[in-house]
Amino acid sequence: MSVTGIDLLLAEQADLTAVGRFSRAHDAALPNAREPSYRALIPFEKPGKGEQYAFEVNLDQCTGCKACVAACHSLNGLEEEETWREVGLLLGGTAKSPRQQTVTSACHHCEDPGCLEGCPVLAYEKDGETGIVRHLDDQCIGCQYCILKCPYEVPKYSEKLGIVRKCDMCHSRLAADEAPACVQACPTSAISIRIISSPEIRRNAESGFFLPDSPDSRLTKPSTTYTSARPLSERALAADHHRPNVQHAHWPLVFMLVLTQAGVGLLTGGLFPGARPFAVVAGTLLIQFGLAVSVMHLGQPLKAWRAFLGWRTSWLSREIIVLGALGPLSAAAAAAGFFEPTRPWQPLLVLVSATTGWLGVLCSAWVYHDTGRMVWRGPLSFGRFFLTGAIFAALAAEEIPAFFALAGFKLVIGMALVVRGATKSLRLDDLDRSARLLRGPLRPWVAIRFVAGGAALLLVADGHQAGGGLIFLVSELLERALFFLAGIGKKMPGQPP
Repeated sequence: MSVTGIDLLLAEQADLTAVGRFSRAHDAALPNAREPSYRALIPFEKPGKGEQYAFEVNLDQCTGCKACVAACHSLNGLEEEETWREVGLLLGGTAKSPRQQTVTSACHHCEDPGCLEGCPVLAYEKDGETGIVRHLDDQCIGCQYCILKCPYEVPKYSEKLGIVRKCDMCHSRLAADEAPACVQACPTSAISIRIISSPEIRRNAESGFFLPDSPDSRLTKPSTTYTSARPLSERALAADHHRPNVQHAHWPLVFMLVLTQAGVGLLTGGLFPGARPFAVVAGTLLIQFGLAVSVMHLGQPLKAWRAFLGWRTSWLSREIIVLGALGPLSAAAAAAGFFEPTRPWQPLLVLVSATTGWLGVLCSAWVYHDTGRMVWRGPLSFGRFFLTGAIFAALAAEEIPAFFALAGFKLVIGMALVVRGATKSLRLDDLDRSARLLRGPLRPWVAIRFVAGGAALLLVADGHQAGGGLIFLVSELLERALFFLAGIGKKMPGQPP
C-alpha cells in the first residue's frame, strides 16, 4: 500500500508537542508522567560552575503565531505597548527558491551584557548561579542608556513607571521547576531552556555571526542559540531592513550635549587675550541650563544622585560625575570675574573649568561611541562633539577665520552623511540606512539645519558675531537632534512596516 501525502500530513499532525505529550501522559496517569514531559522544555538540573540557563530556539518549528508574546505579556502584566518577547521576519533564499523565516527573541542573557556594563546606577545584575541578567526596578533612574547599550534593544522603557524593564527568563518559575511563560505557551515547542557553558557562549560568538542582519555577537556574547536543519544564509535580510524607523529624539539630551559643549567652547575662548566680553558668563549660563535640562530625561529624577555608582564601568556615570563638577566650577569662575576680576586666580578658575569641560566632552562622546552603533562610532561622535566646542571657542576668541573653517567643515561633513547610500544596493550598512532617514522623513529637519548654519556664517561675515553665534547654536541643536533621530543601529529582525 503506497503512502500518500495525506497520510504523511496526518502522521505529522499526530506527533504531539511537549504540552500535548504531557497532557496525554497525565490523562493516562502514568507513573512519574510530569518529569519526562517537562524535560522537553526545561532542564531539571541546575547550572554548574561556569554554566548558565539560555534560550534555545528551533527555527524550523517557529510559525510566528506570537503565542509566546501573548503569554509573556499576560504573565508579567506588561503595559499595552510593552513587549519583552518579539517575533521578527527574515527574507532570503534565491529567486527560484525563496525563503522566509520567523524569529522569536527576548533577552539573550549575554555573557558580557552591555546593559549591565553601561548602567550608571548598577540596576542590573547577572545571577551567579543561573546566569540570568536581571533588572532591579527599585534601583533604576530611567536614564534609558541600557536601551542604547544593548545591541538587541531588549530593555523597554515604561512611561508610566519611569523605569526600564526587561525579560528575566521568568526566573521565579524556573526556581520552582516551571517553564517560562513563552516556553510553556509555544504550541510547537520551538522555544526551550537549556544549560550552556561560558566557553561555548564565547566560542559561538567568535565569528560575530548570530543571525542574518543582526548585531555582531562579539559585542555582548549572547547565550541564546538558534538551530535549524536548513542554516540561514548570511545574505538573508530582515523584513524591515530597507524601512528603518525614526528613532527617539531625546530632546533633554540634545540640549544638554549642545549647550554644555558650546559653553565649554565659550569658556575656552574667554582665556584668549582678544576674547569677547562676557564670554565666560555666557558659557557658564549655557552650561547651567544644559545641566538643568538634562534631568528631564530621567524617569526618576529624584534618584539621580545614584549616578556615581557605576563609575567603574559606565561612561555615562563618568560623564555625569565630570559634568556635575563642571557646574559649580564654571559658576565660581563667572562669579570671580564679576566680583574680583583683577585677581590672578580668576583666569586659573576659568582654565580649570575649561579643562574639566573638555574632559566632560570626551566622556559624552565615549558614551555614544561605546554603544557600538556604526553611526556613532569614532569621529561621528568625537568629531561632532569636539567641533561644537571648538567652533564656539573660535567665535568667543574673535578668531573668525578659524570659526569659518571649523563651522564650514562641520556643515560639509554633515552633507556628506546625508548623501551617503544613494545606491539601490540590496544590502545597506547602518550609515546608508541612517542617510535614507535623513533624505526621507527627516528631510525638513535637515533643510532647516543647513539653512540656519548658512545664515549664521553670513551673519558672522557681516560682523554680527553674537547673532551669528546664536543662529549657529540653533543649527547645532538641530544637528544633535538628527544625531539621535537617525541614530539607527543593528537589531533583531523585525516585521515589515
